[in-house]
Amino acid sequence: MLCKYSAWSTVVVWAQVIFVIKKVEIVDFHTHIMSLAGVEEIFPEARQTMFFKHVVPIVEPIADLTEGIHDQLLRHIAINFNNDISRFVYSRFGGIFLMEALRLFKRHGLERLIHNMDKLGVAHSVIYSLEPLTKTKDLIEQVQAYPGRFSIFGSVCRAEPDPVGYLSPFIESKAIKGIKIHPMVGGYHADDLFDATKDFVALASEHNLPVAIHTGHIPIESLTGQAACSKISAIEPIIKAFPDCTFILNHLGWESWRAAIEVAQKNPHVMLETSWQPARIVRRAVDALGPERILFGSDYPMFQPWQAIREVKSALSAKEFEIVASKNGKRLLGLTDTAPAPRVVSEKRS
Repeated sequence: MLCKYSAWSTVVVWAQVIFVIKKVEIVDFHTHIMSLAGVEEIFPEARQTMFFKHVVPIVEPIADLTEGIHDQLLRHIAINFNNDISRFVYSRFGGIFLMEALRLFKRHGLERLIHNMDKLGVAHSVIYSLEPLTKTKDLIEQVQAYPGRFSIFGSVCRAEPDPVGYLSPFIESKAIKGIKIHPMVGGYHADDLFDATKDFVALASEHNLPVAIHTGHIPIESLTGQAACSKISAIEPIIKAFPDCTFILNHLGWESWRAAIEVAQKNPHVMLETSWQPARIVRRAVDALGPERILFGSDYPMFQPWQAIREVKSALSAKEFEIVASKNGKRLLGLTDTAPAPRVVSEKRS
């Protein structure tokens, strides 16, 4: 009897060793929450159209009810179909995409983000400001009740007469951990992107802060005429001008993922972030650059974190996932420890 017990105990111990689940403190390097005053300042001309005045009030409540169905479908389509034809089709529905983006921002705020983080084992999230849609100061104030859970990346819109003066107080007080540039939302154009951003990028470089830049086509470009700003070629000059500044290319270029990888290969100070990319593209990026140059991001609430985690986990080994989804983010943010989450996502066994 003792022998049987010992043998069984040995089996149990070895099973625990083999199937041990290592906890990963995930760092989501791309999230958003709504600023209290921002909605009225984003694309005001588009929101004055007949569509927004008369159709949106009817459609938006229906979209709230069907979100669980159409959300997954739309995101599956977006990460798998981004060729020229697909993007042309998407651009014909710019008003609908803008409606959906603003609806998600209004519906999924800070409390929902925290709920998702706790449920999925995300210990820390980076929240990007998108001036004028989401205000840096407002975001800083919103997250103060949750120390250790969030880092804020500040931003400044093109209309700001003194961008350095605007961002400096946030940097000097260490209220922000980086700067975000979203050319379309911020009102930047391809022909002046370098001149309009170089002074505050220099400020970020001086303070050793990373700069995150949106990349990839957005369906609402048809509403603004700023399509060229989303191309990798439009942001290359600013990347090359500041070799001591870490740049993060959000969305890994989306449809321009080959160009994003190529830019990163030529510029070792560039990192790529995974949101809106399927597993196969994440795998390509890791193979080309190594896991140390890739950051996990979800783009919440535009993309649900559980979907983003699924894509990245299925692309990587357990060790690679820990580097991409945890270690890289902690290193870039200077995090030595993160606040514990009630639940954690286990790693896939290699």
